[in-house]
Formats: sequence, C-alpha cells, structure tokens
Amino acid sequence: MPVDRPTFIESWYRVSDLTPRLLGAVNVQRQHFRGLRWYVLQNPSSNDYFRLSAPAYHFAAMLDGRRTVNGVWRICMERFGDAAPTQGEVIDVLSRLYAANLLQGDFAPDAEELFQRHRRRKWREVRGLLTNFLFIRVPLWDPDRFLGRWVGVFGKWFTLYGFFAWAAIVGAGLWAIGGHMGDMTRQASGVLNPDNLPLLYVALVIGKLCHEMGHAFSCKHFGRQSGTGGEVHQMGIMFLVFAPLPFVDASSAWALRDKRQRIVVGASGMLVELAIASLAAILWVHTAEGTTVHAIAYNMMFIASVSTLLFNGNPLLRYDAYYILLDALEIPNLDSRSRTYVAYLVKRYLWGIRKAHDPSHGSEEKGWLAFYAVASVICRAVVFAAIILFVGSRFFSIGLLVAAILVTLWLVRPLANLFRYLATSPELNRQRMRAAMTTSAGCFALIVFVGLIRAPDRFRIEGVVEPYTYAEIHMKTDGFVRRGLDSGTEIEPGGPPLIEASSPALEAKRERLAAELNQLRIQRQHAHTTEAAAVQIMSEKVAALHEQISRNHQDLNDLHLGSPIPGTWVAPEIDRYSGRYLKQGQKIGIVADLNDLRIRAVAGQSVAARLIKETKPLVAIRVKGQPELEVAGRIETIIPAGQDRLPSAALGYAGGGATEIALEDSDGRLAAEPFFEILVIPEVPASGRLRPGQIMVLRFETSPQPLLEQGLRILLQLFQKRFHV
Repeated sequence: MPVDRPTFIESWYRVSDLTPRLLGAVNVQRQHFRGLRWYVLQNPSSNDYFRLSAPAYHFAAMLDGRRTVNGVWRICMERFGDAAPTQGEVIDVLSRLYAANLLQGDFAPDAEELFQRHRRRKWREVRGLLTNFLFIRVPLWDPDRFLGRWVGVFGKWFTLYGFFAWAAIVGAGLWAIGGHMGDMTRQASGVLNPDNLPLLYVALVIGKLCHEMGHAFSCKHFGRQSGTGGEVHQMGIMFLVFAPLPFVDASSAWALRDKRQRIVVGASGMLVELAIASLAAILWVHTAEGTTVHAIAYNMMFIASVSTLLFNGNPLLRYDAYYILLDALEIPNLDSRSRTYVAYLVKRYLWGIRKAHDPSHGSEEKGWLAFYAVASVICRAVVFAAIILFVGSRFFSIGLLVAAILVTLWLVRPLANLFRYLATSPELNRQRMRAAMTTSAGCFALIVFVGLIRAPDRFRIEGVVEPYTYAEIHMKTDGFVRRGLDSGTEIEPGGPPLIEASSPALEAKRERLAAELNQLRIQRQHAHTTEAAAVQIMSEKVAALHEQISRNHQDLNDLHLGSPIPGTWVAPEIDRYSGRYLKQGQKIGIVADLNDLRIRAVAGQSVAARLIKETKPLVAIRVKGQPELEVAGRIETIIPAGQDRLPSAALGYAGGGATEIALEDSDGRLAAEPFFEILVIPEVPASGRLRPGQIMVLRFETSPQPLLEQGLRILLQLFQKRFHV
C-alpha cells in the first residue's frame, strides 16, 4: 500500500524564503541500511549525531547561504522525484539541524517560533534529567590521548586473533566450573549477605571499569582502522541508582561505516566482562573456600557474567544489546521510531487521519517496530518497578519520590499530552469528534474490562510428592557399596538387602579383636596356675572384648541394609552409588507405599489465607518440567502453624525452587520467612504416575475477581512484604 506523504504544508511560507547555511565544521559519514544509503552528521562541538536519508542530506548539503529553502527544495524535487523530501519533512530536517546549532543564518521570528529550538531543547534537557535521575552522569576526564597511546596494545584484542584468544579464555572458564555447578548455586544464596556487599561492590566497579574501557579501546581501534577517528572524549562517574560507577562515552562509533565494526564496539564491553568472569571462575575453582581471594573471585564471576547479561545483554533496555540489535536489523532509531509507529497506527486506523506519517520503511520493519514498542514498555516497567522496590526497601521516602516521578513521567504526562492533542491539534481538525469518541470508548472498555468483568483468579505454589507410609533408608555405618537393589522393586521385611556394602576397616578390626581375644584367653588360662589374682582382671578384659566384637559384628551386619516395612524401593541414584564410599547417616532412598501418596506444598501467609476462605478451591497438579502431565487434586488440610523447615531442599532457591532461603542456611531447607504447609491428595489415577521426591506445581483456582481487584491485592501484599506497612 503506498504511503500517503502530502507534498505541501500550510506553514511552508514561514521558511520558503530563508537562506540558511549548513555549518562548515560538520563531519559526514556515509552508511547503508537495508540497501538504502544514509548519511550520519556529527556536530564536533557537542559530539551529537544525526542520521539523514540520501534525499534529505542532499537538501541540507545544498544550503549554502545564497539559495533559498524553496529553491533548494525544487532542485531536490527535480532530481529525486517522488523520493524527494516533502515540505513537512524539509521543515523537520531544518528544525533538527537548527536545534543542534548546525545551521547558520538570520531567521524571522515566525520561523524561530516554528522551530522552537530553545524551548524544546531546554525541555528535552529537563525531561532527560527527570527520566534519568537514577542514571546521572558526571564527566571527569578526557581519555582520548590515553587511548591513543595504548590502543596499539589493547586494540589487538579486537582482531581475529584476539577473538580466538577470548574464546579460549571463555572455554577454559566454562570447563573449570563444569563440575562445580552445585557449589556455585549454593554460594549464590549468600551474594546479598551484608558481609559480602563490600566485595560485591568492589567487583562491580572493577568489572564496569573494564567493561567501559573495552568500549573505548574498540571504538578507538576501529576508528583508526576506518579513518573516522573513533574519538572518545568523556569518561567519568555514573550514579546508577545512587551507586557511583565508571562510564565512557563511545558515541563516535556511530560514524563507523561498517556495521560489523559497530556491532563489535557495542558488544566489546560484554566480551571483556565475560573474559574476566572466565578468569575469575578458574581462580575460584582453584582457591580454598572461606578465603578472601575465593570470595572476590566468586563476586567478580557473578557480576561479570550474570549482571552484564541481564542488563547489557537485554535489547529491550537501551544498553549495549539495543545498539547491537539496531545494526543487526539495520533499523536505525528503533526505540523512538517504534513509539512513533504505534502513534501512527492509532492516528491512521483508529482516528482516521489519512495523512498520518508512517515512519516504517517496508513491511518487515512494521513488525519489528510494533513488537519492540510493546515489549520494551513491559520490560522497562518491570525494571523500574524492581528499582523502586530496591530503593524503597532501603530508603522508603526516596522510594516514594522515585515512584511519584516515574508515575508522572510515564502516566500523568502522557495522558495530559493526549488530552491536549485531542483538544487543540490542527491535525485533528476534520477528525476531532471521531478521535474523541474512539478514545473515550477505548477508555470505557478498558475500565469495564479491568474493573468490572470477573476474571479467573489463579495462583501457583510448589510442593513435593511424599507417601503416607514410608521409611527412609540411611547408611548405618561407613562402607563401600558393592551392589544395590534396583529402584522400583517391591520389597518385604526380611527380603533381599536393599544395599550391600563392605568395610575393610571393620573386617580388619574383626580379625584384630579375634586375635586379641585368643591372646587374652591364653593369658587367663596361664594365670590360673601362676597368678590367681590376675584371673579376675583377665576375665573383665575378655568380657569387654566380647562387647567390642558384638558391636563390630553388628556394624558388619549393618552394611547389608534391609527394609523395615513392605513397599516399593525408591532410590533414583542407586546406580551411581556402586563402588562409592558412603558415610554413616547418608540417605540412600526410601521404601514407600506408592498407592497412597500426598503432596506437601508450601505457601506464604497471603496464599494460605485465601485458601482458608475458599470452600472448595480447584487444584490442578503438574510435574515441574513436564507440563503435559496434569492431574486433579483436593486439599486435605492446611497446617496453620508457621514453619520454617522446607519438606525438601528442592523447594528452595538453591535447589531451583521458588522459596527464599535464609542466609544462614546450611542445607538449603531453612526458609527466610515462615510458611504454611498445605497437604494435597492427588486423584487415584495419579498415584501410578507420580513418584516420591518429585517437585510438583500446584495451581489453585479461587472465585473469579476483576483484574483491578486482583492487581490491587497483589500490590498491597507486595508493599506489606517489602516495606512492612
């Protein structure tokens, strides 16, 4: 469908007779996106960059201070035909160049009013300050000369040989931690321990400094290689949620012609951090737990891998991955154009403005712009909500101020702009009634949908399968496993042993005790004829040895474990135990009646309170990781007394569960907050498909409630939990 681009505009008379001139010091670089030629203009005084299409650039380049705007536009119309910029697009280009101080000339008051340079620029500065007050930048140093001096050394990391070296380092780090994933997960639960926070912050500063220097050196390296300079003139401190961290302005990478070089510059910070994380992982594996070096290495590994991938690796936030995505998709200004595209869809198809400008170039861009507009808003809302909760949990008043500012910027101000646009915009002169009616209808429908229509009210918790009748089987003494009974075997008391083990130490002790007993008997026999008084002492020693021999005999018998009850032998890891040395008290498996199972689930106070109010809530049960298997169940009882010991370590954070674990926990079962235990009985057919120890996800469905009521309840619960109000 052809794009409706009106050639003429009513306000053209204000600029048609102007004779501006493009600033002579502007730097220009040519780039290609999706087969189209674009030009990047750099203002060397402010280090700002502007991207113009080929027709728009040729228009700007012909502004020499002698030709009028109307004359230059007519030349463009003759040269480019339908591809030439329209009068409205010309005014937009002039406004952008004028606002960036890239135009020189005398302008009439009505033209200045049209451009609104100073007012808009000041408002952008204020709005940027308000929007980014959690990410304030303070430039401190011009590192360009330093980078130029050392780029010959560090720039080699951004060559093909450097990539192979980086891959080798990362590969070595992954190999080092391959057998220590359990230790990594366990130690992760203490990362936010107050005693660890200073080390975590030191690791964060070092990691981010190396990250920013990676951007700077790669930008300088490719700038020299391509002849664009790659200048980096700003380095300083950024207050990230009030925490000072280093930053570098490497925006000159925009001038690089090769998109692959721009992608490497965008990714270089993450590549450097991943290399640091790999080196830290190797150091962590080869140092003793409890040492300072071991703790610093783990914190560096955590910061340089997890945090950099979550934030810098997220293209929905305007960090490194966002700019990588721009060049990979060849869609410039994706964030701002996505919002403009959504506005175009509303204007064109909802309000009926046929002359609305479509910012997309081709059908493929339309899909990316629409997707990014929705996904980025959701992602940023989640991130800023997490920041508010983080700040508010430590500084409640500041958290409220942050929330008020963000609500004003993200909700109040857009709504005010929308109502002002509907009431006064000349663009709606012929469609104002339709726009007002459709907008009002949309708001009314949203209110009805969110506030009046009842929606299913569901929530999920986790539990562990457990038989009613079972006996845990533990090693009664230390020994090497020789063989074990296959898991799943039906067993009776007095039947074959569940596990057979041997202990060379106990067998050697048996032989030693037998030799000592034989020697004492001979000495006692001899004492009957020579020292009658010593016979009593010898007899007591023989009795003591008999007790030791009896205990040794019991220990040897305990190496063969039998079942105390009838049932099914459940030991999923029995094959792994063969030949291994197991210690006394180590759990091997259980003997259970698999025809009578229950699920022990854990829930917070708010969830338990809702279940207590419901008479017969519906329960759907699924095996975690196997969503295709679903069975129904019923609540047997809710144990009201708050508990803090989980039924299984797999329900806690360290085991992959959803329950927060206390920092002082040692076995992964001590919950950070008391919970209620809910006993659920699965339907009879489920007993044949469930196994003890399986982690289940239980979905409860209570009485339907409007979405607004559900949201307010969740918000109040969150406030009570985080802020204790």
